[in-house]
Amino acid sequence: MKIIRTLAAFAALAATGAQAQAPLDSTAALATFDSAWSAIHRTHYDTAFNGVDWRALRTELRPRAAAAASTPQLRGVIHEMLGRLRQSHFYLVPGEVEAGLTREKSTGTDGDAGMELRLVGGRFLVTRVAPGGAAAAAGVRTGWVVQRLGTTDAAGVLRNLARLPAGTDPRLRELRGWGAMAHELSGPVGTALPARFLDARDRPVDRRLVLRPAPGVMTRFGNLPSIRVVAQHERLRAPGGAAVGVIRFNYWFPAIAANIDDAVNELRGADGIVIDMRGNFGGVGAMAMGVAGHFTERQDTIGTMVTRQNRLQFVANPRRSTRAGQSVRPFGGLVAVLTDALSISTAEIFAGGLQKVGRARVFGTPSAGQALPSLATKLPNGDVLVHAFADFRGPGGYRLEGPGVVPDVAAPLTRAALLAGRDPALEAALKWIDEQKGAGSR
Repeated sequence: MKIIRTLAAFAALAATGAQAQAPLDSTAALATFDSAWSAIHRTHYDTAFNGVDWRALRTELRPRAAAAASTPQLRGVIHEMLGRLRQSHFYLVPGEVEAGLTREKSTGTDGDAGMELRLVGGRFLVTRVAPGGAAAAAGVRTGWVVQRLGTTDAAGVLRNLARLPAGTDPRLRELRGWGAMAHELSGPVGTALPARFLDARDRPVDRRLVLRPAPGVMTRFGNLPSIRVVAQHERLRAPGGAAVGVIRFNYWFPAIAANIDDAVNELRGADGIVIDMRGNFGGVGAMAMGVAGHFTERQDTIGTMVTRQNRLQFVANPRRSTRAGQSVRPFGGLVAVLTDALSISTAEIFAGGLQKVGRARVFGTPSAGQALPSLATKLPNGDVLVHAFADFRGPGGYRLEGPGVVPDVAAPLTRAALLAGRDPALEAALKWIDEQKGAGSR
């Protein structure tokens, strides 16, 4: 189960209006607004601020910040400021979200529903049920339509999505819809989550999902809230006989770097490795270089980060030893990467980099196109401002921001496939590995 707890909690807070309502002093409000404006003014990689007159915007919005009577009103002003940039990686993480996630780490009471969902064809579908999880125990099946989770009604979320401006990127629509629903999938262990679905015959089915201990470990990086990171791997036999390893992880954070290294080492004898980046929300960009080094014999440049001051090449250095010090060669078999609209940031850097240097083939649907490297700055009111400080260009100079990673083989999810227990993107990758193995043997 990929747990994107931070953004889900943030989405829940925004959706319910549960922000603190205490009166706000104008001096404190201005200190927070000015801190947010100044952080971007100092660090944004584009001195033209993507076409926005940044000083004029401060003059326009600062009086509204001073007049804000509550923290939600102040956040609204800052959100408007960030929105004018029309770029990814500019948002606020409310202080109470950070505090709530820190409490989870200390109490160890965080539970998980053991299922994933996506917005497919205008409906929220169950896309994965974790073996041994709460959803599996309740009899939930992939392909079921999610109508309600806890207090969140899918129809209401879909109505809100319909109000987004015409021309809104479908990937952003999917991300927002996911965030509005997925926050319900976690909570204290033992909590009974009431849920309503439509089964394979579109009959209403009510279930109670008793949350079980979440997998993975809690970690913290910089000023970001505590985040649960999960890394898993398994061996599969493709229909044509190829031996394939599958590696999945939900964030790029150092806490699971050793798990990823060990997974590659254990799968070294496979014909191919599939790296599932679906639902991976990014993390530490530099990790992409180290993981890519497991799969290349050359010092390939998988991208370039551009700031106001300099350019940093992301070079994949071949990994020639295991963590235990054993000499090895980088994995020489076939490499496939799976992406979808929830593959963001470092996940895109990695997938797009290996694709463009010819080391991996990408399957699935286009990634989010939100690849700007960012910082997290704590503001005077306790909120955390996430703000981009660099642009990122893939091999050959193409921009990931906007277009994202476009798969070599399109393999979108469908309800029919999910109801049949199938995974189109993974199946396409396995088929390719089978074919290439056969071609190589001939």
